[in-house]
Amino acid sequence: MKVDYGEAACQSLSGLSLDECITGLIFKALLPAALEISMAAAEDQAAERQKQQKYWLQRLERTHIDTERAARQYNAVEPENRLVARTLERKWEEALAAESQLKTQYEQFLLEQPTVLTEEERLAIQNLAQDIPALWQADTTTAIDRQMIVRQLIERILVTVVDSTEAVQVEVHWQGGHTTQTLVNRPVGRLEQMSDYQALMDRVKVLQSQGCSTPKMAEILNSEGWVPPKQRGTYNAPMVRSLLNRQGISRGTPKQQHTAGIPRAVDEWTLKEPAQHLQMPEPTLYAWLKKGLIKARQVKANSRLVWLVTADADQLEQLRQQRSAQRIWIPQPMDEIH
Repeated sequence: MKVDYGEAACQSLSGLSLDECITGLIFKALLPAALEISMAAAEDQAAERQKQQKYWLQRLERTHIDTERAARQYNAVEPENRLVARTLERKWEEALAAESQLKTQYEQFLLEQPTVLTEEERLAIQNLAQDIPALWQADTTTAIDRQMIVRQLIERILVTVVDSTEAVQVEVHWQGGHTTQTLVNRPVGRLEQMSDYQALMDRVKVLQSQGCSTPKMAEILNSEGWVPPKQRGTYNAPMVRSLLNRQGISRGTPKQQHTAGIPRAVDEWTLKEPAQHLQMPEPTLYAWLKKGLIKARQVKANSRLVWLVTADADQLEQLRQQRSAQRIWIPQPMDEIH
């Protein structure tokens, strides 16, 4: 869908980056000091739950007493007193319904309570806390073992991608009621998705005005902690040249700038230019070109063949609309079987 019609890519998150984040939080939570505090908080939570449960049991006991009283009153009435019997029967039914409703609410209360760790589970966690990182990475520790540790510590994990940027909000709900929030960076497909994109462009422009070479600019960006999209961890000279080209600043080699001196007619573009203008993948435009949906010609530049696309403002708008159009599948009739 993205290549054929230029549609936006689905949100995605690498499981590896999330695993590393959760593993780091577990190591931090299992430090001896943090573990002691966590255990104390869990005990406080358990005491509070016992207090609430005692309150619920008292309510259930009172409701049950009211139901039994209503039953005795109904059974004690003389059959001849029909009016009184009907009134007492209705009160008995109301008491039974109230008791049943309270029992349902109590069961829901029990379901919503966090799981209480047993004494054996607590001792197991305390023993593992002595050298968690080494045990976690040990060959003898299986994936099932790691899952058991996570389930003993974590109730649930909520992951939210912030808009379409690289930022991912992770919310960890620990057993016992404590919550931890943190941010994780995910690989994204385009520079424009980076939350610091404009600041990056401004920084590159400042470095260029200071006369830095592209390798030096890449070195500075890396030392300052700027991170590119996708899986690559550092910037290099070609990536910096691309950032400059986005701002109309040419710093490439003659080979990389081979299209700059091509004679063009009015409203002619290279494939890359309208793709950047329309914010769509270049392979999508090439696929449309091969299908005859775009008018283009091929020219030679520095011994290389380059496609020049003809598109005025109206045609660019048509391409934009075509990009945003949804694919509609039309079912084909099945051939009749004789």
